[in-house]
Amino acid sequence: MMETLHVKKQDGIATITLNRPEVHNAISVELVEELHEALRDCGADETVKVLIITGTGKSFVSGGDLNQFIAARGYEQAYPLLSKVGALLSAIDQSTKPVIAMINGAAVGGGCEFAGACHFRFASDKAVFGFVQIGMHITTGWGGGSRLLDILPESKALTLLLTGERLSAEEAKTYGFVDEVYLAAQLEEEVNRFARKIATQPLVGIEAYMRILHWKRAGLPQSERIRKEIDQCAGNWGSEAHVAVVEKFLTKR
Repeated sequence: MMETLHVKKQDGIATITLNRPEVHNAISVELVEELHEALRDCGADETVKVLIITGTGKSFVSGGDLNQFIAARGYEQAYPLLSKVGALLSAIDQSTKPVIAMINGAAVGGGCEFAGACHFRFASDKAVFGFVQIGMHITTGWGGGSRLLDILPESKALTLLLTGERLSAEEAKTYGFVDEVYLAAQLEEEVNRFARKIATQPLVGIEAYMRILHWKRAGLPQSERIRKEIDQCAGNWGSEAHVAVVEKFLTKR
């Protein structure tokens, strides 16, 4: 039984709900460990094809748990804490299955870094965003700045990082950080509708396309990625499932 989050699996979709509403789903060491466990479980479960991460209450993720993070003084104490969360966000980023951030509320500071590690970001119209770290005399510390510079054009990413500006969900969409914005009452339904489109597809193809994404993020030259893509497709070609679909198409024709 997990104490900091809930996991529900249904119809190929695993929904992971962060459950620390009393601290606005702040990231604690305990939550990091439980979320790692949930990601490993979902990654190994062949019935799961897509993951959704969301929060309980009015916040998505508020950042690091201040009771743990503010107690750290100096590099020697801060680095291990920051690295733990950085490794978690890398595990999300490098997941073999797509991860959707269902941003139900505030995602400020570390919450923005968390959202940026997911492959899709769908937000409630009540959500608020902001890379506010600069105003606290620090920077993004979980890899969020680096990811933002990959997600957005450099000037847009730097604007958010250097100004610490808070954004509405619609403003975050205008920047390109958020994919879609929905009314709060419709967010869960719309995100699940999108997730089901993925969950109806074969796992072999989903994981293959995630590998293609990871090759790109690893900086492999396009020529190498194309070679690996062809090799990967050839390995799946002629499987029983592939042949069955082709034969069904030919029979209909």
